[in-house]
Amino acid sequence: MREDLHFVDRLHRDLGGVRWAEPAEIRARARRRSRRTAALAATAVLAVLSGSAYAVAGRPVSPAPPVAGVPVPTVAARSAEIPPEALLSARDVRLTTGAQLGASGLGEAVRVDPVLEACGRERGVASLATSRHSRSQTLLLPVGAVTPPLLTQDVYRIDPGQGPLLFGAVALLLDVCARWEVSGSGQRGGRTVPTVIPHRWERSASGFAGDESVLLRHVSLPPASVVDGTAPKIAPKVEATMVVRVGDLVTVITAGPAAVKVDDTGPGPGLSQADLEGLGRTAAGRLCVAANPRC
Repeated sequence: MREDLHFVDRLHRDLGGVRWAEPAEIRARARRRSRRTAALAATAVLAVLSGSAYAVAGRPVSPAPPVAGVPVPTVAARSAEIPPEALLSARDVRLTTGAQLGASGLGEAVRVDPVLEACGRERGVASLATSRHSRSQTLLLPVGAVTPPLLTQDVYRIDPGQGPLLFGAVALLLDVCARWEVSGSGQRGGRTVPTVIPHRWERSASGFAGDESVLLRHVSLPPASVVDGTAPKIAPKVEATMVVRVGDLVTVITAGPAAVKVDDTGPGPGLSQADLEGLGRTAAGRLCVAANPRC
């Protein structure tokens, strides 16, 4: 278990040095994965249009007749789908972005932070929830950037009554995993030595958007030697994750290290806490078009 978690954490760090493929290449080998895996792999299709057929010139054409033996979605099933309009647009982020990738799914687990959830599993916290429908997007940095995605967003439609349970589970995760260390190994002076990678989470804000909301801050520190406590002289990585609920829709928005101010009070590029809360309110407004009940 520890080795697996160490691998996940090293992968999380090493992706900072990966040069991402062109969007056309990404789409050519894309297939749907979980929220964060899809974000880091940058896999998906640019758009998913449900329930309509479109000609090449953009004019609507008659849908294909039903296939024998294949059930046709009911009006209720179609209305439960999440339209693209329920997601943020690149303009909402107020940062320079590159390609915008997206995908949709059925019956997927609600994911908040895979490293935080790994800590929760180790400490006996149950999984969060399972959605009925979902839609996701990834905003990449401009072409030529060598860092992971700028921002990822998932929107989940959950069963009525699951909202409070979901936010209760997130609060429990923050209580039991405020600090967590992943054991591993690293090179020091040409020798392999045992190391620990410290992770810290905190609740930066709550109740700032929608029916329920919480803003999490995740700080990942460099791996430190177990023997003498030494660590590479590199800056910690900071991510911010917002969870916002409107009716039966929950959105999880994660801003990567390239999108977040390390020092919230200092100058420099990136989103401050006030910017993130404003983005959460914008996201809540977008959810209104598809939430049950409507805003």
